[in-house]
Amino acid sequence: MKNSRPLLTYGLVLVFGAMALYFWSNSRTLKQQLKEDQVTTQKLSARLAMHEALLHGDSLVIRGNYDDALQTYSKEQEPETESDGAAIEMRMAFAKSFLALQTQKREMDSDPIAELDTLPTATAEPSPSEINTIDSLTFAVEKMRVQVTRLQKQLRNKASGQYLTFTTSKGSVVHYVGEVKDKKANGIGVALLSTGSRYEGQWKNNQRHGQGTFYWPDGQSYEGTYSNDKRDGQGTYYWPNGEKYVGHWKADERFGEGIFYGKKGDIVASGIWEDDELVEEPNRRRK
Repeated sequence: MKNSRPLLTYGLVLVFGAMALYFWSNSRTLKQQLKEDQVTTQKLSARLAMHEALLHGDSLVIRGNYDDALQTYSKEQEPETESDGAAIEMRMAFAKSFLALQTQKREMDSDPIAELDTLPTATAEPSPSEINTIDSLTFAVEKMRVQVTRLQKQLRNKASGQYLTFTTSKGSVVHYVGEVKDKKANGIGVALLSTGSRYEGQWKNNQRHGQGTFYWPDGQSYEGTYSNDKRDGQGTYYWPNGEKYVGHWKADERFGEGIFYGKKGDIVASGIWEDDELVEEPNRRRK
């Protein structure tokens, strides 16, 4: 029994020593894993912060604040990956292009822009005719405006859109940011044209298609529907002097039921339009 005690003690020492070695080794491994996890977390946090900054820059581009967007992009000087670096360089290039075009727009004189799809300022004289169909047409216009507002909100929420450059059928260079499919503008997006014009809305295969708003540098604008890159359906055309046309369109021309309003909001002309001209006035016909 006396000889067995040292053996028992020696055995216990070995057991506790082995356990201590195991726990020490396990603790060291856990500390190393924790350290690696902390490094990974820091890298992920840095990438997340970078992407949040880029998204902020994208939102500035969509709102037309190209100078601020460029400054935001330029702050991201140390991307974690090559793809991140390429994304930053691409965004900066587009922001510079947008800023240059915006500067050109501001430097343009008061001469009208030679844009094929603009409309001349109307010169029709006010008419005392009352329009019986104005209620139904106004309802259609309000419905369209609600749809456009919804699209604009969706557009602002898609600040992480992709960037494209392409040329229209009229020869204008388009700088586009928004949804892309099959390497073409498809979905919601914003475009700045080399003419200084801007379009916000829906796209299909690099063409304006669906609900959208188009702005010309001289102050004219159009809100409504497009089909195959042309005004088509219900829409409103605004002139800088306060006049506007509310009604139907076909192939970029006023076609169908529509109302033309004067500078003070009074009704100047109303009825059926064809080939961009008023051809029938219902109230006058009834007299």
